[in-house]
Amino acid sequence: MLARLLTFVAALALSTMLMAQVGHPAKGSWSGYLTPASGERARTRLLINAHSGELSGDVNPGRNGVKFSSATLNADSWGLTIKAAMPKGELVLTGTLSNLGSWTNRKYIGTYTLGAEKGNFEFTLN
Repeated sequence: MLARLLTFVAALALSTMLMAQVGHPAKGSWSGYLTPASGERARTRLLINAHSGELSGDVNPGRNGVKFSSATLNADSWGLTIKAAMPKGELVLTGTLSNLGSWTNRKYIGTYTLGAEKGNFEFTLN
């Protein structure tokens, strides 16, 4: 009986460690849409890396990807601002990370400017 109780307690302790968050909450591959005030929305991908507390990454990673010129996270409010020099002008994404405890529904939602264009965006962690 004591062996069963100890096994149960060990399994319970192990399961709580497995549910803990690993890594930086912004790190990963994000996909979503830039939705301008008027016009067609544009499917966009972000690849965000975190190394020693610094964020870096790419917009639409691949052959035509553009590196971030800056990425700043305010850990108090989970506000994230990303800037990248795109062919149409500077892209500035200003938003908030939400659902940080979820691996399947983490969001980065806010507003953007791309040159003279303004709109909203919503990205989901893949």
